[in-house]
Amino acid sequence: MRLFLSTADASGDLHAAAFVEALRKHVPELDAFGLGGTALAAAGFRPVVAQSEIAVAGLTEVLGSAPRVLGAYARLRRALSGERPELAVFVDSPDLNLPLAAVAKRHGIPVLYYVAPQVWAWRAGRVRKLARRTDQMAVIFPFEAEFMRAAGVRAEFVGHPLIDRLAPLAHERDRSELARSLGFDPARPIVGLLPGSRHNEVERNWPLMRDTVALLRDAVPGLQAQLIVAPTLRAEDFAAPDWLRVTRGRSHEAMAVSTCLVSAAGTATIEAAILGVPLVVAHRTSRLTFELARRLATVSSSCMVNLVAGEGIVPERIQFQARPAAIAALVSHLLHDASARAEMKRGLARAVAKLGPPGAAERVADLALGLVRRA
Repeated sequence: MRLFLSTADASGDLHAAAFVEALRKHVPELDAFGLGGTALAAAGFRPVVAQSEIAVAGLTEVLGSAPRVLGAYARLRRALSGERPELAVFVDSPDLNLPLAAVAKRHGIPVLYYVAPQVWAWRAGRVRKLARRTDQMAVIFPFEAEFMRAAGVRAEFVGHPLIDRLAPLAHERDRSELARSLGFDPARPIVGLLPGSRHNEVERNWPLMRDTVALLRDAVPGLQAQLIVAPTLRAEDFAAPDWLRVTRGRSHEAMAVSTCLVSAAGTATIEAAILGVPLVVAHRTSRLTFELARRLATVSSSCMVNLVAGEGIVPERIQFQARPAAIAALVSHLLHDASARAEMKRGLARAVAKLGPPGAAERVADLALGLVRRA
């Protein structure tokens, strides 16, 4: 069985890899190819385009990388139309994947979209494209299925794939040995910094977080700090001070041992919630991207945890409010106040309870097989 698969970011790469592994249990001879990252490569994926080639986020930032992105799109389009797979699966990244889905449909290739574009949050008009260009959607948040179905999209809630991936760490209450294995003293507070998984995110968020933790070192005696580098990036991409530990390749473990996290808006906030680690969201983007997003957005929060929970569990400082002193004050409060950390953990648990049971990848594999059989 030939499977075309496209995912353009680090979190989507992990979800896609778990799906490929689940599908291969039913189809051992599976030939999966397309756009992916390191997790898919480890799952036996054949890359037409490496994810690292197009690791960029934001409306205006994508325009600045247009030649590279368009070249990658052309190669993917040729592979999709030339190899004629039995199924095309697209994971999030709608600006790239929705045009590719249209190519698949023109060639009569069934389309499964896994991890829905956030049409319920902004640019709601894209839901009509999803209805035309997909045969099935597998959504990972409970409120998405009803929204999609109302617009004529065949959608099924499959649960959140990170529930499975993070289960061992989430259920491990004593993380002292894990902290030691990463070079930390578990008796002292640890702050983890998550500036994003794309180069342009890091350009704006990393200086902000570096300056924040520099202020925290003066306010919190014995503080340990770590920069947690996404697999789409290199440690060399950061000019980290000597006192800041850089962790790459063990991101979830590094998050799990942290007392508190400072995270860019994105999937990392859901990961933190599942792991039960208190956090503050701090995020900057280009001025034009921010203004466009602010006018198009239909939700009140940039933090997915708050949206899933329906309440303001995680404090957010976005764009002009994202200043080192303001973020440091929020983190310092969490580090000094055990009751505040406990209250946030209870809120995170309420959000996680809405993400569904384990087994998301297997349910998506079942949907994929059903599409192929019908075709």
